[in-house]
Amino acid sequence: MEPIVNKPESYIRLLKDFTMDPWDWNSPLISIMEEKKEELSIKRIGFSSKWELFLKKLSNLDNVDEVKDTSIQHGFHILSTQIRRRGTGCKGIVLLVSMLGLYGVFFVDYAKPAMVPLDDGYGLGWLSYYPYDEEDEILSRKILNEVGILFPDFSKFDNAYASIKVENIYLGNFEKKLDLFKAIFTTNTIFL
Repeated sequence: MEPIVNKPESYIRLLKDFTMDPWDWNSPLISIMEEKKEELSIKRIGFSSKWELFLKKLSNLDNVDEVKDTSIQHGFHILSTQIRRRGTGCKGIVLLVSMLGLYGVFFVDYAKPAMVPLDDGYGLGWLSYYPYDEEDEILSRKILNEVGILFPDFSKFDNAYASIKVENIYLGNFEKKLDLFKAIFTTNTIFL
């Protein structure tokens, strides 16, 4: 797999096979999209045993209280985990790996509003495309380093482009308009 250039056009190109006219539910593209979804799902399943070992490795990082596999919450083409930080309050990082060839993170802090919030559907601003503090930054670098070792052919998603709006994406369900980050990784942003 070729590394993905960190530009919005490159990310949007990854979604071209999953873009459709919202009014054309008889489109021949739907069957092609379903085939591509199946390919991505098989690819994800192929990483399952390595993923389990990876999660155990993450649980040994400094400042990590709990690591939870959340892949089932995010769809057929995603491996994901919630990494809860040590300390008081609900703080952590969510790591998502898309079989489209990208991995990325978002940050959670139930005590602080995000400067650039990820839309959680509630408008509470607990989820952020950027670290809340230095501890988030340090932990995310360690996590991204480890995931880069496990997925050497994948590229890190640049969150500077996360909130760019994309339209008419079909990845398991149809979304008329959403953030580029959510289009690639997930529309389910629950952190427990």
